Amino acid sequence: MDIRLSQPLLMDGATATNLLLDGMPQYSCPVTWMLENPDKVRRLHKQFLQSGSRIICTPTAQANTVLLEKWNLQQQVENYNEQLARLTVETCREFDPSVLVAGVVSPLPIQAQPFGDTPFFELVDIYAHQAFALQKGGVDLLIADTMNTLSQSRAAILGCRQTGLPVMVTMNVEEDGETCMGSDLVSALIVCQKLGAAAFGLSCCDRPEKLYRHIEEIAPYACVPIVVRPRAGENFDSLLSPQEMAQQMRGLLQRGATIAGGCCYTTPEHIRELGNLMQNFAFDSVKIEKEDSSTLLMAGATEPYFLDEFFEQSDPIYCRRDMSDELLELEDSGADVVTVCIETLDDAYFFALNAYMLHMPVSFLSDSEEALEMALLLYNGCAFVDARSGIDEEILQSLAKGYGAILR
Repeated sequence: MDIRLSQPLLMDGATATNLLLDGMPQYSCPVTWMLENPDKVRRLHKQFLQSGSRIICTPTAQANTVLLEKWNLQQQVENYNEQLARLTVETCREFDPSVLVAGVVSPLPIQAQPFGDTPFFELVDIYAHQAFALQKGGVDLLIADTMNTLSQSRAAILGCRQTGLPVMVTMNVEEDGETCMGSDLVSALIVCQKLGAAAFGLSCCDRPEKLYRHIEEIAPYACVPIVVRPRAGENFDSLLSPQEMAQQMRGLLQRGATIAGGCCYTTPEHIRELGNLMQNFAFDSVKIEKEDSSTLLMAGATEPYFLDEFFEQSDPIYCRRDMSDELLELEDSGADVVTVCIETLDDAYFFALNAYMLHMPVSFLSDSEEALEMALLLYNGCAFVDARSGIDEEILQSLAKGYGAILR
């Protein structure tokens, strides 16, 4: 199927809150309940389709290995995701074969090292496992939805893109525009689009008008379509009407969003009003002043960096388990970019444990392809790859491209 995310697209609304209204017990396992009540899932999908949605999301936010473990169902991940994906795909194809189906993966209730106990590549494997099952069920693309940390977003992209399907990313940020782990939203955009995200934006968070400044913040740096899926309210007793939500959504479209839908408490009626708005909205009239194309956009775990071509690199520093003194001293060195020498896999691991203390862009210098790839995998940002590395240039270019780095 032709996937054109560059055109304005209407997504669907909330799954869980609408199914709660249709009888899903609040504390049940949502995955098994939906498989036991497929007609209710189909009916909700059809309601969104009839409201004009052109992207329907699979109801698989709770269907990963870690969350299913709560019910001792982790061995059913492939089966459950394939069944729910196929249910969604069949419903959409019957209604209109051109409607896109997005396979949903969601944040895991575990954290990668150094802030958790889980090795980062295990997160990547968990997302890949679910993504391949969704692909087997027939989805057209994947969405890492409502991600709450940059680390989880990176892991989801790296896992999901193994399928070869386009991957959208939406994040849930605090009121100040940062994730719960302190990552800046512009940093997250830069990292995700460099890793190959096909679209990037916000989901859940708050009501539409509360997201205006966040979209204004990222729009100048976005090289991919911007997605917005705000809440319709905080609970069933305090909701925006469909007309009120559409009125507020106009402000998000005026600020650069082109793919729009809803999250919690968003009903088919809300989506219908949003669809009417989008049909009559002059997207071509929206003009966003973009960052100068000559600027090198880089990012660490918590902040973005904007460099020109004439940046100064530090002398190489060498990795050890505790690098706090070296990293803190570098910020007063006068260099623009820190050169980190990666000689072994341990070096890559040690730097990843310490990198959160560094508030400067990073350039990896290495003579080991294996160690360099590990450093790029574990670094929670986007880095430079030093062209002076003793590795074949084609390999350096391939590694840089694969991990959203810049070869310099």
